[in-house]
Amino acid sequence: MAPTRGPVFVVGSMRSGSTMLRLILDSHPHIAIGPETGFMGAVLAAKSIPNWRNGPGWYRRLDWTEQDFDARLRDFYTGVFSRYAAGRGKRRWGEKTPFHTEHMAAMAQVFPDAVFVGIVRHPGGVASSLRKSFNYTFADALSYWKATNLDLVRAGTELGDRFVLCRYEDLLAEREPVLRELVAWLGEPWAQRLLEHHLVQREQGAPRAADGTTSTRDPVDVTRASRWTRDASDADHQALRGVDPLAGFLGYEAADPAVRSTLLRQPGTGRWLPTGAELAVRRRTWAEEVDFDERPQSLLLDVSVEDLTKRVVRAERALARTRTRTAVRVGDAVRKVQHGRSLRDIREAWALVRARRG
Repeated sequence: MAPTRGPVFVVGSMRSGSTMLRLILDSHPHIAIGPETGFMGAVLAAKSIPNWRNGPGWYRRLDWTEQDFDARLRDFYTGVFSRYAAGRGKRRWGEKTPFHTEHMAAMAQVFPDAVFVGIVRHPGGVASSLRKSFNYTFADALSYWKATNLDLVRAGTELGDRFVLCRYEDLLAEREPVLRELVAWLGEPWAQRLLEHHLVQREQGAPRAADGTTSTRDPVDVTRASRWTRDASDADHQALRGVDPLAGFLGYEAADPAVRSTLLRQPGTGRWLPTGAELAVRRRTWAEEVDFDERPQSLLLDVSVEDLTKRVVRAERALARTRTRTAVRVGDAVRKVQHGRSLRDIREAWALVRARRG
């Protein structure tokens, strides 16, 4: 059982099924988990002012301790999310944002009564979905899958019994037993409407498309687990071998959509959801096969192509403005002289300096 009935944070990579899990839990009569907010970006920004040597922990200059400041942040964000939950007649709030896998330790510190539900999916399924929906290359998507799930495993094992891991494929194939175990771990009563989230979301007035283009109207479809194999090429299967050790730790054969259903379940218990403490034991037995301390670079950003294009244009304009500044132009002229250009360049540089002084 989870230690408290604090907030519920759903964490996992993009395209891992985290939105579907969010919609299911949001269908419980006691739990409200709304659209993604990315609020931890604001929490961390509040604690560290950029481009200033005193920026990190600036509040300590005013005699605020880390614990005091965390408590104030906790009060504020609890108020924000609790109001959302109360507006839907619910008493418990939660949140789901994919990139929060990077911030789980900070979230646990700010919200000491929070619990975390991690969700993982076969790397082939995640990579195929990212390629189809967001035009990423299969190789880049696999790098993202590896980086995100290493973050998830590291943080989850450190959280111990405040964390449980759910596999997307298990949730599809064994929906009711998996959800019954999860709801019991959350300390909530079973609700049959968890099996009808597509109907509940319609009743609650949810938009047809949730974050990541997930439909709120579609029932759970077990065929989604292996759908990625239809378009997987030989090159895709070859690329999947590069993430095989971590995939194996999570109970997958990288090139096979089937799940090793017995690997993460506790023998003789009929359980589906290992806790962080149980994963920590498994992690030690896999230490020679998986470098859990590796921090691979991920090339993926959770932004639209249009937004990314706008960012690039803004950066180019800022660079152009910077290049027109007098100091840069003077420096360019001096460098030209140093590389054997004519004295005319240095005269032009001095003219700029005099004009600036005058």
